[in-house]
Amino acid sequence: MEDRQYEFNPSQNELILDLSNKMRFVSYFLIAGGVLATIIGLLGLNPGVIIQAVVDILIGVWTLKAASSFKLIVDTEGNDIVNLMGALGELRKLYRLQYWLLIIALVFLAIALVLGIVAGFVASSR
Repeated sequence: MEDRQYEFNPSQNELILDLSNKMRFVSYFLIAGGVLATIIGLLGLNPGVIIQAVVDILIGVWTLKAASSFKLIVDTEGNDIVNLMGALGELRKLYRLQYWLLIIALVFLAIALVLGIVAGFVASSR
């Protein structure tokens, strides 16, 4: 029995290639901006800028890897599903990072709100 993989049709390949090209374009700007911001952050000894720059670089690199896997879908035959799964794996990394950054931000926001409420009660009780 022959083991055949799914092969996307030309219309689907065109859509995937367009997505890949847009992702590649965005990733270059994220990486370049992250590198520039890292340099600026290091010169100004600003850890906040450096952390944001590292996040931008990571997002850019994972976006570039996903874009490359999407492009492989178009450029190869017989490996469309494997390449699609590779692209989805890179996108999962990107969204996992964003998910946890948002969770951390929400925790800090909740802590700040609680501290603000407590400080308000303390100040009003004096």
